[in-house]
Formats: sequence, structure tokens, C-alpha cells
Amino acid sequence: MLDKIVYFLHVVRTGSFSDAARLYGISASAGSRWIIELEEKMGVSLLKRSTRKVVATQAGQRLYERFSDVNSEIEDIFTEIRNLGKEERGTICVAATPLYARDFLAQIVGEYLLEHPHVDFRILQTAYDVDLVEQVDFFVRANATYNGFQEKDSLLVRRSLLRYPLVACCSPDYADRYGIPKAPEDLRHHNCLFAHTLVGGNKWVFEYDGDCAAVEIARTVEVDDSEIIKSIALTGGGIAYLPIHILQNELANGRLISILSDYIDAEFEYNLYFRRRRQMPLMCTNFKDFLIKRTRELSQESPASDLQCAV
Repeated sequence: MLDKIVYFLHVVRTGSFSDAARLYGISASAGSRWIIELEEKMGVSLLKRSTRKVVATQAGQRLYERFSDVNSEIEDIFTEIRNLGKEERGTICVAATPLYARDFLAQIVGEYLLEHPHVDFRILQTAYDVDLVEQVDFFVRANATYNGFQEKDSLLVRRSLLRYPLVACCSPDYADRYGIPKAPEDLRHHNCLFAHTLVGGNKWVFEYDGDCAAVEIARTVEVDDSEIIKSIALTGGGIAYLPIHILQNELANGRLISILSDYIDAEFEYNLYFRRRRQMPLMCTNFKDFLIKRTRELSQESPASDLQCAV
């Protein structure tokens, strides 16, 4: 019965029998049969099925609300007992923006496996929000932050990892052909390259004399990969607004030039997110501490002189 109820919780959270079955590790047909058996046992319909989404009935919503906390308590009990064994064994799932995965996570996971051979990893590279409660243990996300920035409310725990200055830049060829914007508002008339999920999307923030201005840029190219944005800027395709640590070589050799230097740029911040729970698995606790420590150590080894570690 408990297995069926836990699967039911997955269905309500995901709105899908197939997604819930994949997360729970059973077939979709078995999951559907479990729901039918659970409804027969309860004597009431728990889910409304449609071609687009599965939603809970009034009875189903009550069952979901009552058992969500109970299921968390059960998970904490299991975790507490497992931690008594003090042997790190199992799978850690990490989702991370591709830039962080390339520059930090790959090395950190490799180092961790040398000392913890019984821990497995599942890594998802994505710039989009992930359902941490159901799919991953940790999520590293990039945000643009600035004076007065407030992150949206979340039930997740956030740990700041690193902050880098953002730099608005373009190639000399682009500057010769289209000129250089003198103020942030001029960006509305330029080719701008942006990632919807990163560094403010199509609204770039600059500060001047204590005042912040968010400018809705001209949407020329959208791609959720900072390296591709840099490549397009290098060919003269437009203006990019990117973290300095991926631009340092190109700025140093003149292939890219910094613009709007009279303005203070927003910052590019890596944050680590994970769900609140009283008992985190030992392997997750140890990896979290290792990831935070090594990210900051590796950042100090970077040749970017103005790279900043988060406090």
C-alpha cells in the first residue's frame, strides 16, 4: 500500500503517469494499475485524467497533502538509519548549468570519485529550473545579480558559490561597422546576444552613480550557452553580456573590447540549491561540503584577477 501511495504522490507532483513511473522506476502500465488498485482500496476517485495532464480530485488532494509530510518523515528515518552505517554508497544526482559543469563540476566529481569509489553520479546539464524534490539532489544555477536584486521565494536552501563581474563587449569589427553604445539605452538599437535563462535574459542591468537601470535589449540571437554567445560576438554578430572569466583571453588580446565602461555591470553568480530535510544522506552531505570547498579553491586558481569568491 505504501508503495502505491508514494507513486501517487509522484503522479500529483509531475502531472503525468509516465513521468512518475520513470522517477519511481516502474513501468507506466504498472503505475496505472497501482492507481486503480489504490482507488479501489480507498473507495473513491483520486485522479482526474485528461489528454494533457493528470490532476488530483478533492479526495486525491487531501491524500496528497496528508501523505507528503508523512513520506518526508519516512525518508528521513531511512536516511538516518543508512547514515549509521557510515559508508558512502549510492547515487548522487546533480543538475548544473553547462558552464559550471564544464569549468568546475567535471573536475570536482572526478576528484571525489578517487576517494569515494562506491558513490555513483548522474549529471544533468541544463540552464533551466529542475524539480529538485523529485529529480536531483543538487542544482547549480547561474543568476545575474545587482544592487537591490531579490531572488524569488523558494522552499530550497541556497548556498552562494561564486560571483564574477559581467562585461558588455563586442568585436572591433562590430564596433567599426555599427559604432559603440554610449549608454545602456542605446542597446535597444544594437544587435544583442543573450541567454533567456542566464544573466538577466533580455533585460540587462547596469548601475551608474548608485542608480540601477534595466534595459530591454534588442533580441537578436537567443541561445542558452555562453560559449556560443561568445563565438557569435567574436565573429562580429553583436554585443554580448557575459561573465569575465570566459572573456579574459579575448579581452586581453583585443579580439573583444569592453563597452559601457562608465557603468557598473551586474554580477554573474553561481548558486547551489538543495531541498530542506532533517536528515540528508551522508554521501550527499559530504559531497555538498566538498563541492563548495573545491569550487572556491578552483576559482582562486583561475588567472582572472577580478574573479570574486562569494562570501
